Amino acid sequence: MVGIYLCILFIGARDIGYYPDKIWLHRCNSMEKLLEKHKKYPNIEVDLVFRADRTFDVTHDTDTSFNLSLDSYFSYMRRNEGKMWLDIKNLTYRNCVAALVRLNKLTKYFQIKKDRLIIESQDWKALKAFTKAGYYTSYYVAYDEPSGLSTEEMSNCIEELQEIADKHVVCALSFPGDWYTAIKEKLNRSIDLLTWEHRSSQLQFLLSSAGREMLSDPQLKVVLVKDKGKYHR
Repeated sequence: MVGIYLCILFIGARDIGYYPDKIWLHRCNSMEKLLEKHKKYPNIEVDLVFRADRTFDVTHDTDTSFNLSLDSYFSYMRRNEGKMWLDIKNLTYRNCVAALVRLNKLTKYFQIKKDRLIIESQDWKALKAFTKAGYYTSYYVAYDEPSGLSTEEMSNCIEELQEIADKHVVCALSFPGDWYTAIKEKLNRSIDLLTWEHRSSQLQFLLSSAGREMLSDPQLKVVLVKDKGKYHR
């Protein structure tokens, strides 16, 4: 039994860094963390708040700022390979045009191709303009955990996601890993899927049967994993 466990552990440790296109770094919200982890994770997720002065502020919370802009990341990306998942926390139908104009200016100035970006928001209507402009977009699924939902509530959630997928206004759906099984079993749509295992390190993810299932699923394009390092915030 111990031998089997050691074998599984060896395989998991061996495969760390072997899936850079699918396993991305979650919450890379400082340049220090980007520099620390870039070799291991060329592709990252960053949280943004679009401010009234039309800047993208790198922060997870609207009431907090570290005076770090998206410009710094794009400047780095211009000189290095990799992709970015941009979770715009406060994107709405009201500010989406201004946000799109600003992002277009940044991508043009820093020579960042649109296919290097994922634009995510909880407002699928706000994402419509980004999709039309050629960006890869994802609707952030913010439902409660499926284990806490009734059969009727679950059915309503899946029906809503099907309606969004059928509108073809976003390229993907992004959701916590707890929703993976339910969405795979019930959604019945060909839309891309993105997820995150924010409680799991890459090793934990690789050691789990659910993680291996996700890796082998061609519909699931990206999985975010935790790796705090020295500069997490």
